[in-house]
Amino acid sequence: MSEIVEVAVVGAGMFGSAAARHLSRSGARVLVIGPAEPEDSASASRHAFGAHFDEARITRRLGWDEVWGTLDSRSQERFREIETASGINFFHECGSLVLMARSIGHRTDGILRQCAAEGIAVERRSEDELCAEFPDLGQLPMVGGVEGLLEREQAGYLNPRRLVRAQLELARRSGAGLLRTAVTSIRKDAAAGLWRLRAEGADGTREIAAERVLIATGAFSNHNGALPGGLQLALRAFTEPNLLFEVAADRLDSLRRLPTVVTVDPEDTGDDNMSLYLLPPIRYPDGRWYMRIGPGMQPIVRELCSVDAMVAWYRDQQITPAQEAFLTTMADLLVPGLKAESVRSAACIIEKTPSKYPYIGHPDEDGTLTVAIGGNGHGARGSDEIGRLAAGEVLGLPWDCPVPQSVFTPLAASHHPQADGSRPDFLKPPFGLC
Repeated sequence: MSEIVEVAVVGAGMFGSAAARHLSRSGARVLVIGPAEPEDSASASRHAFGAHFDEARITRRLGWDEVWGTLDSRSQERFREIETASGINFFHECGSLVLMARSIGHRTDGILRQCAAEGIAVERRSEDELCAEFPDLGQLPMVGGVEGLLEREQAGYLNPRRLVRAQLELARRSGAGLLRTAVTSIRKDAAAGLWRLRAEGADGTREIAAERVLIATGAFSNHNGALPGGLQLALRAFTEPNLLFEVAADRLDSLRRLPTVVTVDPEDTGDDNMSLYLLPPIRYPDGRWYMRIGPGMQPIVRELCSVDAMVAWYRDQQITPAQEAFLTTMADLLVPGLKAESVRSAACIIEKTPSKYPYIGHPDEDGTLTVAIGGNGHGARGSDEIGRLAAGEVLGLPWDCPVPQSVFTPLAASHHPQADGSRPDFLKPPFGLC
């Protein structure tokens, strides 16, 4: 006889763990199902990928638009509460600096108006002021020069591994279970009014029955068997190439005083674009301190058009020579004289939706199946609010977010306006894991 749970959360990453915490706090009987992080990338598969398998993601309240700004701010406001309640620290408050091209001053004005309306303290700094305060930071030669938007408080970076651990720990304390295995198929048993999930792992195969299901399986959702009945979402996967620069001991103290940095360059939409993100030195599990740099928009990003290509990209952890050359050049410009002790690649995957916002809702009319998928390169810092909204959808609660629920409506692949494979028009700034 199969087990029966009230809510099965398929996916134990940032969205799934957050939703599990909110669901279990509401009193629902929850089982979270998802494999643990592989011991090495060579063990990667379509079931074992996780965008949170890293040490740092930028977090801030300043958003590029009202949707992400709302998700980010609401999550950020709960991070310290989650740390205190779980006893697991994951948020490092070092500040956030966004370098805006002066040629898009109207956009900068709009961001500042939005921040003022939401009570987010942001300083507008000139290039000279930035050079005086952050002498280790170079300036990219963007057309017209740059200016900075500096958030000093409630901004910096979070450790996504530790955030997920904290969310799962609090869910466990509220009664949630955790099954470290992969769901490989799911079907609706109409006669019993239940969902039947097939889970496969090292301990064998088992069936789990659930009254409701939340699917939060990220970039591989169309390929790992977690969506039922041939359902495919309008979701495309792209490479996220990064370089990690090992910082020498004599530069560590000064570079650790830097905020996280994001640059916004509107002048070129191809590989010459200088939009990127940079994190100050962070200690990784190997005991070394690395600065991480990655693309912030379209440069050097490539689409992954098959599940085999997705698995290989994540498994090999090796970016292309062109990607490495671009990121090395950008690092030299932004942190002059870094002289890294070593440099290594880091490869992740970003799933993009046509709307550039996550899917939160029911992909069919049944109402007992919910998805929370589509981080679009921003999901870490908005993950707690995304999980909370998804939990509310699972439980049938009234929508209580100022952003209309329709913004997050899941879109089936068959309804995707670019299902013919043409280049998507939703590759717009900012792109990466910033």
